[in-house]
Amino acid sequence: MSKAFASLTEDEGVLVRSADVDGLTLAELRFPPGYVQVEFAPDLPYLALVLDGGLEKSFSRRTLHLNKACALTMPAAAAHAARFGPKGARIVIVKPKNASTHLGGSLDRLVQLSVPGLTWLAWRLAGELRAADTAAPLAAAGFALELLAATSRESGFARRPRRPPAWLRSAEELLRACLGDCIGLGELADAVGVHPTHLARAFRAHYGVSVGEYGRRVRLEWAAAEIAGGDTPLAIIAAQAGFADQSHFTRLFKHHVGITPARYRTETRN
Repeated sequence: MSKAFASLTEDEGVLVRSADVDGLTLAELRFPPGYVQVEFAPDLPYLALVLDGGLEKSFSRRTLHLNKACALTMPAAAAHAARFGPKGARIVIVKPKNASTHLGGSLDRLVQLSVPGLTWLAWRLAGELRAADTAAPLAAAGFALELLAATSRESGFARRPRRPPAWLRSAEELLRACLGDCIGLGELADAVGVHPTHLARAFRAHYGVSVGEYGRRVRLEWAAAEIAGGDTPLAIIAAQAGFADQSHFTRLFKHHVGITPARYRTETRN
């Protein structure tokens, strides 16, 4: 098997898989349960996304509680300490390699986010850090830039699109709630009280993908977390995520993440 392009190191029980690509340092960090990080001030800003587990970051005047699917923009010199929960945490980091890398000010202030879609991109980035093919660095850089762009919009550094109407937000929430159920466009439209065509157009305009693709991403995102965080058989995870069978699930997972679910489980334990 070829070696992944990212390097793997360990320091005080913290596993770090990292690589420098196109002026960015990309990393996945795995903190053990109860780990305590003494106060420090980062020399460079960064974006952190929690894939699994939880932690709290303590600043001089506030404490932030970060759980699964939370994101945080961390400016340089923001002194803080961190304490990790009973399950530890897995975190993806995107930061400039040096101070000269221009990110448009998107990481210049402390902002906590919980935005649908960011976690999916973070899981894809984590998957690419384990990939060994020649396209992995390019793919990883692409996901990192998407994460930074989405974060910039949501944190207010770039002009954000008009806020989705309440009915559209309800449709998105329903897609997430009905994880293992097959919900069609017509059924979803009936549930929020709009015409299917209007729902399809508005959903793509606000979320960037079709209703079907978004639902598929939500299911794969959930499945990736389950695969990495436990020992539930893959066939059961596939069924719980609403896939027709394990082979169908395996094909889609490999297409979107780059490796099979079985290999993903093996590599996320390394």
